[in-house]
Amino acid sequence: KKIVYILLIFLAVGTFTSCENEIIKFDESKYFVAFLGNSSAPEQGGAIGIPVMVAAELGSPAINVTFTVGADVLGTAAVEGSDFTVLNSTTELTFADGWGYDTIWIQPTDNDIFTGNKELSLTLTSNSLDYDFGAFSTAIVTLIDNEHPLKDYIGTYTVDAKSYGVPGDWDEAWTVVTEADPEDTNNLLFTGIGTSGGGYLPVIGTFDLEAMTITFAAGTDAGDAYGYGSTLIYAAEGYPNLLKTINLVGTISEDGSMHVDQWGMEMNDQYKGDVWDVFDTYWTMNKSASLSNSKKINDSKLNRFRK
Repeated sequence: KKIVYILLIFLAVGTFTSCENEIIKFDESKYFVAFLGNSSAPEQGGAIGIPVMVAAELGSPAINVTFTVGADVLGTAAVEGSDFTVLNSTTELTFADGWGYDTIWIQPTDNDIFTGNKELSLTLTSNSLDYDFGAFSTAIVTLIDNEHPLKDYIGTYTVDAKSYGVPGDWDEAWTVVTEADPEDTNNLLFTGIGTSGGGYLPVIGTFDLEAMTITFAAGTDAGDAYGYGSTLIYAAEGYPNLLKTINLVGTISEDGSMHVDQWGMEMNDQYKGDVWDVFDTYWTMNKSASLSNSKKINDSKLNRFRK
């Protein structure tokens, strides 16, 4: 036993020594400069910082990176001086340590008219050490217009969906994010209806600010709302009685809250034609919520379609 113990000690020391000698070095050919990704900012907010990263080893020489501001965008282009201002004094960033982050600062302009969201592009054009540019050599910055006529209803909702199928046990909690419909200012796009946690499709809700109502077209596809594939939205008369030819209509309040009763959900992929449930839904604006529907659904509800 003593001999085995001593051998194990020598083996451990040898392994540690061999690991010590295998120095892992970052290949200089892999050094790069890049943005972290695209960004967005409300026009009424403060300045937004767009980070630029230099990925290099400690002790690398200092590097300068130049950028340009443009309108190479898919949406409506923002105009410098009118829609935003670049706060940096020059279009060159300096990384004295040879690695790390620096920032391009953009100040959106808050105006009093609704012009829709606008975009600008930032492009990394050169660097003093000729490093490669990473996946994001261009970053698109979206300036979100806060004068949208439906601005009080744009944000994140916590939805209390009370079941008509099995009240209490089959109740659900949704987290739904709303955003402007670029095609129509009377509409918002609703994403997150259901509890699957992913696979959602944006659903169009049409607002009438005079009647204080919201309407969802009969048969609208909410995407993979429950992990069974496509799920359709219909008006209902209690569970499981769907009204296939009538739009779903609810009421809205000035504080941003909404109430939509008789909200029916029907399977359109697996178990096509089966009714998932009918709900009485109460919508509360919750700016801090994230699109993560984690409330556990009663097992009997999840499993009732499975053979």
